[in-house]
Amino acid sequence: MKYMGSKRYMLANGLGELLREQLPYAKRFIDPFCGSGGVVNFVATDQNFKGQIIASDLQKYAVILAKAVIERTSLINIEHLKKIWIEKAQKGIRTSSLLIRAAEVDKKYNRSIKTRVREARRLCETSSKVGPIWNAYGGHYFSPKQALILDYLLSTLPKQTKYRDVCLAAIIIAASRAAASPGHTAQPFQPTTGAGKFITIAWHVDIFKSCEAALNEIAPLYAKTKGRAIVSDAKKLISQLKKGDLVLLDPPYSGVQYSRFYHVLETIARGKCGPVTGVGRYPDILERPQSKFSNAGQSYKALEQLLFGLAKKDVKVIFTFPKGKSSNGLSGDKVIELAKKYFYLDKNKSRIHKHVITGRFSTLGGNNKLNKNNREKKSRVKSEELVLLLKPKKNYVSR
Repeated sequence: MKYMGSKRYMLANGLGELLREQLPYAKRFIDPFCGSGGVVNFVATDQNFKGQIIASDLQKYAVILAKAVIERTSLINIEHLKKIWIEKAQKGIRTSSLLIRAAEVDKKYNRSIKTRVREARRLCETSSKVGPIWNAYGGHYFSPKQALILDYLLSTLPKQTKYRDVCLAAIIIAASRAAASPGHTAQPFQPTTGAGKFITIAWHVDIFKSCEAALNEIAPLYAKTKGRAIVSDAKKLISQLKKGDLVLLDPPYSGVQYSRFYHVLETIARGKCGPVTGVGRYPDILERPQSKFSNAGQSYKALEQLLFGLAKKDVKVIFTFPKGKSSNGLSGDKVIELAKKYFYLDKNKSRIHKHVITGRFSTLGGNNKLNKNNREKKSRVKSEELVLLLKPKKNYVSR
C-alpha cells in the first residue's frame, strides 16, 4: 500500500538481515509502532520464528493491517471470501439509485477535469446511508463510483472476525492505492492543469479488482503462533513486556501528526466519520489520534521515557530512525545520545551497534527544497536511516 513510513526498502537492505539474526533468540516479537504492518508481516513469514508477535499503534487502520496477518495461523480461502463478501457487495451496489448517476460522471471524459470534479462533489453531497466514504470523500479522494463501492464493501463485511479483519485490511490497501492524492491522504489532488491528470488516473482504478489483489497478497501470510494487535500507546504496551522479547522501535519522525496523513484510512477502519472540513476533508481533531513523538516540544522526553521503560524490562531493541534532523526535533545524534544512556552492545558493551541504510524517503507532503525546474517541491528526498541494535545496561534493569 502507499505508506510514507514503510520499511519495505529497509527490510531488503539491512533491517531484514538483522531481524533474521536476532529472532532465533527472541521469545516474542513486539512492534509498538506497527504502521503499515510491513515488519510484522516479514517476521510472521520467517520460518525460523515460532514466537508470538504483538503489535500496536495509535491508529486503528494500522492495527487492522497487522491483525489480518498475525492473528491468523492458517491460510485464507480467497474464493470463499469473494463469494461471501465481494459478490455480495457487487449485488448490493446494483440496487443503488446512486450508481447510475455516479457512472455518468465517470463517462464525461470530454469535459474539463474541473467540471467533472465539480459535478462529482456536488453529486456526493446527496445523502447516502450506505457508509461514510460517499459523503466524506466522494469527488475528492475517490470518484463517486469508487466511493459508493467502498461503502458497499464496508457494509457487507463478513461478521466472523477471522474473515472480517482480512477483508477490512484489503479495503484499506485498495483505498490507499486508489486515492487521488500523493503517497498519503493529507489532501487530495485538486483539478488543476498539472494535477488533473493524476485525478483521472486514480479515478480509473477498479476498487473491486484492487480488493481482490490485496486479498491475494494477504491470504498467504500468517503467523506460526497466534499474535495480538491492539490500539494502544507504545508506553502502555511496553509496560507488558518480558525478558526475552525483541522490540522494534520505529517511532514517528514527523512534526505533523500521522493521523493527519492517514485520516481516510482511519475512517475506513472505523467504518464511520463525523463532519469533515477543509481541503483535506479532515474529521474533527478529537477523532485524530495525537502522538507525543510528533510534537517537537514533547518528542525528546517521550523517547527518553520509552527507552528507560524498555531498559527496565531487560529487552533487546532494534531501533530505526532517520540519521539527520527530523521535523519533530529529534535527530540521529540525539537518538544515539539517549540510547547510550540506557543501552550497550551485547558483544563488548563498549558501543552501540549502528548500521546506516541509504534510500529515498518521503517528506510527508514536501519540504522547502525545489526540484530542478525550481517550481515544485520535492516529495521524496535522499535520506539515511539509522538501525541500532541495543541491549539494556544492567543497572537500569528492574530486579
